[in-house]
Amino acid sequence: MCRNQHALLFAVSVLLGAPVPAVAEWREVRTDHFRVIGDVSATRLRDVALRFEQFRDVVTQLLPDAIPAASAPVVVIVFPDAQSYRPFMPVVNARTVPVDGFFVDGADVNYITMNVEAGERAFPIVFHEFSHFLLNNAFPRTPLWFHEGLAEYFSTIEVTADGQRVVVGKPVARHVALLRTRRLSLPQLFAIDQTSKQYTQDGPERDLLYAKSWAVVHHARHAKPARFGALVWLARRLADGESADGSVRGTYAMPLDKLDADIQAHPRSAGYDEITLRNGVITRVTSEATAIDAAETDAWLADLLSHLQRGPEAIPRLERALQARADLPRALATLGVLRIRQGNRPEGLSLLEKAAAAGPDIETVQFEYGWALATEPVLDATKIDRARQALERALVIRPGYPAAIQMLAAVYGRTGDVVRMRELLTPLVKAVPDNQDAALQLAAAMLALGEIPAARALLGPILARPRDGEMRARARTLLGQISKLQDQR
Repeated sequence: MCRNQHALLFAVSVLLGAPVPAVAEWREVRTDHFRVIGDVSATRLRDVALRFEQFRDVVTQLLPDAIPAASAPVVVIVFPDAQSYRPFMPVVNARTVPVDGFFVDGADVNYITMNVEAGERAFPIVFHEFSHFLLNNAFPRTPLWFHEGLAEYFSTIEVTADGQRVVVGKPVARHVALLRTRRLSLPQLFAIDQTSKQYTQDGPERDLLYAKSWAVVHHARHAKPARFGALVWLARRLADGESADGSVRGTYAMPLDKLDADIQAHPRSAGYDEITLRNGVITRVTSEATAIDAAETDAWLADLLSHLQRGPEAIPRLERALQARADLPRALATLGVLRIRQGNRPEGLSLLEKAAAAGPDIETVQFEYGWALATEPVLDATKIDRARQALERALVIRPGYPAAIQMLAAVYGRTGDVVRMRELLTPLVKAVPDNQDAALQLAAAMLALGEIPAARALLGPILARPRDGEMRARARTLLGQISKLQDQR
């Protein structure tokens, strides 16, 4: 499932307003790339942190261009069992959906949550979703089946105890079993997109979609000869609108039905590889697990609920946390954002100002304060300066923070400093070409500077495959402005 769907959730349980049980012992471990929080033992928390660091390390080495230079922080919240996890599971149509883990993305922070009691069942689920986050940068504008197949493929990664060898491509038993009894042809697979019922609705058709997508990627990486490079090229040709048969013939020099037959037969003999990585893989997390109190725990859980669009359930936790610790930055910032969402900007800005003062070294807090100021309906010089300072501070703490870059660029744009706007956005657009919003900001800056060919070059790919109607409309508006400028010359 695309990770954005996990955010389409609704409030359902009054239990969410209950305090964290007194017997809970929450801790946190910080690593180079993750902040792992949980009501589990210090040893278990470090084990979870190690698994995520290993997964990221392996994907980085197998696909060096996959990992963006910087991203929003990733926070992993670990629950000890299904009962404690249930209040934070997805809720769809007023019903809790039982899961062992899921991923929630955000501009300021990304959350991974999991039930550690589920053991090994939980990791493939969260690794699948985390794969989308990692790999979208490496393979922008490729079809749904390619992304889902790749995420399923990487979800089975295992690392040996010495960190020197990695098991990749381990067959997914349920996919192999399903493909022995059900068939989904390549033309049918290639026709499925994010709006298709096979993808949007739970059931056997979606299971078959995942199974076939996995088989296509597994075949490309493990059949003889391996053809993963060819598969990437095929995915891009299909995304560009070429016919299925023409794309396959042009890429594989074989007819579509021959490739389909090869992939259909592949799972019956699918193997996997144990490979040695040049740099090895991290084998130990040395960071100490530190205790966090009930107020900080409430603040993190409330922020998770806020990112799940369940603000009303988050507010009681935040108010309780601030009663215990009035200067808690995370609680102040999250409550400030929620007040702004409710339409109470004065209170929201006041809370965020206090949060920024209390958390000068927390990049998410600095970003949220800068965002609140930069999106004010009326911006005076004082607010512009404070927004700039907060966003620049966020980038000092976390260089390359995409959301802070884009918001700071917007501030530069509003003050007419389009040169700094262009300088700030150019590296981001180069590193993350699928970030259409940033590309449109950069095109606007280039247009203001009279760099028309460069601006037009950015608009072409967006108009060819816009992420949504808003991206299309903004690109058309800029293209119209280019036409007017050219007519005036």
